[in-house]
Amino acid sequence: MRYRALVLPLLLALHGCTYLATFSGNLDEHIDGWVAQQEYGKALAALGHVKPGRADYAQLMKKRDAILLKAERYERDTISQAGELARQGQWGAALDRYDQALSRLPESSALRSGRARLEQQRAARLDTLELDLLLARGEGLLHLLPVYTTRAAADPRSWSAQRDLRLAREDAERLSEELTRLGRAALERKELDLARRSLSLALRLNRSPDTKRANQELLQRLGPPVPPPAKPAAKQTREEETRELLQQYRQAYDGKNWSEAQRLLALLELQPSPPEETAQLRSELNAEVAEAVNRLTEQGLALYSNGKYERALAIWREAQQLDPSNERVRAHIERAERVLDKLRTLQEKKGGE
Repeated sequence: MRYRALVLPLLLALHGCTYLATFSGNLDEHIDGWVAQQEYGKALAALGHVKPGRADYAQLMKKRDAILLKAERYERDTISQAGELARQGQWGAALDRYDQALSRLPESSALRSGRARLEQQRAARLDTLELDLLLARGEGLLHLLPVYTTRAAADPRSWSAQRDLRLAREDAERLSEELTRLGRAALERKELDLARRSLSLALRLNRSPDTKRANQELLQRLGPPVPPPAKPAAKQTREEETRELLQQYRQAYDGKNWSEAQRLLALLELQPSPPEETAQLRSELNAEVAEAVNRLTEQGLALYSNGKYERALAIWREAQQLDPSNERVRAHIERAERVLDKLRTLQEKKGGE
């Protein structure tokens, strides 16, 4: 046992000596070559084996510090470039950028964290696209179902008409189940707009108990509508409640209270018989929200450029509340948070000196 305790450190020391001996007297040249190829990990690993007894130890340590700075800049550039590629929809190129950088700096926690965030963003984007495909199929099926039903009623002896109607109804059930699953996942992520889009369509396709429960969960998250002034009349009818919601929505829309307008319109869309103009209202509101988000994003950029990072962050968070899935806004928020964290760290260091 004592023999092993003595041998292990000796073997490790010999390994380090052997590692450096492979470069003979040309360690400087090897390191310069790696740095020129941006192989910072190899250069730093080699310098990690240098012993203080070497004549050129101080010079090599100065070189190591310079390489560390280059490696940090390389990390920042990689994260920025990969983020820009992702915003352009070039997800494969963005992942390749990280993989190349990690092959050169395999121990970089910043690169590993950045790649993990990119994978999360890509997964969220794929979820959104999957939902868009399901929504398109569901909307199409909603238009087709009445046609299949009418044809089957007009030709009750037609085997093909009855079969087509049965298959369409089965497809509606499957789509409703899938939309309900995705809607619940969106609720867990607090992406209420995605949850509203999927669950309201799921309910129109098939009013199953599970889909009804999911819609009730959504209503609870959205919160109750603002109660109208007390009336001596008895209980409101569904039609009166829908009219009241529509009036409240228009007040919020006219007052440019986009967050409240989004909430009220989501409640309207979940009504058993939503107003006929609901689709048009949704289109108009989405356009106004997109414009507001763009305006807030630009305001934040102007503040950020002037070094007003906290105010820029507050503006971008306001934009994110209106459009939680906006990747551009999310990227700005992450960048501002990183800058503020670094500034706080520097201030703490100065305060401790």
